[in-house]
Amino acid sequence: MNMNLRVMRLIAAFTDAETRGSQNAQSRISPALRLVVCILTILLCSLSRNAFYTVCVIAVLLMVLAMMPAKAVRRAAEKLPLPVLMTALLMLPAVFLGSPRSLVTVTMKVFCAILCLSLLNEKASWKELTGALERFHAPELFIMTLDTTVRFFVLLGRWSNRMLEAISLRRVGEKNWKNAGMGGVLGTTWLKSQRMVQASTEAMVCRCFDGTYKKTGFPKETTKQDRQRNVLANAVFALVIPALIAGFVLTQKAV
Repeated sequence: MNMNLRVMRLIAAFTDAETRGSQNAQSRISPALRLVVCILTILLCSLSRNAFYTVCVIAVLLMVLAMMPAKAVRRAAEKLPLPVLMTALLMLPAVFLGSPRSLVTVTMKVFCAILCLSLLNEKASWKELTGALERFHAPELFIMTLDTTVRFFVLLGRWSNRMLEAISLRRVGEKNWKNAGMGGVLGTTWLKSQRMVQASTEAMVCRCFDGTYKKTGFPKETTKQDRQRNVLANAVFALVIPALIAGFVLTQKAV
């Protein structure tokens, strides 16, 4: 039963992004701009030699997180403890080697990176992020591989979850080959994945796949006022980029 719950949580982790994507469909900020700001924030915090800059960025990110719904705050908070704790344990020898500041600095940078990625995950769905990569002229084959991988994870997760439920309902008495548990489920899932890969390859060959990957979808109907508001919102959000760079330069001069 514990394994069943773990598989269900894994499925939820992959499908939850699509649910949030439909809920955040009215967001006026471009996912590509969000991705640029997130990468720039992580990069500048990693290069910063002044802990004050990292603390200021963390404070701003926490303010943004505090204005989000309670469920989003909980999801973001659940992702923080494990990486931060692992970083602190890995950097613990630095305290005994005479560099305790490294423990605090590196841990804060990891905290900032995970928090920034969590906020990006809450504001943009997986399809929007892959669409942002397409706008950055990323190879179409690379984007198709990412989309296909996530889609296969979801399909195989649901399929294995149904197997686990069937095994749990039929489990009577001692364990045998009929209720082998995760070992048999993982093996069967691996065989299922091989058949899915083979079927996908044959379908691509039959359709004369030439490496061009076009994402299908219905275009959003927007009015002129909505487009103007979107441009204004993106222009205001883009001001974060020079603010991050200016703060980085000023704090580095103070070192």
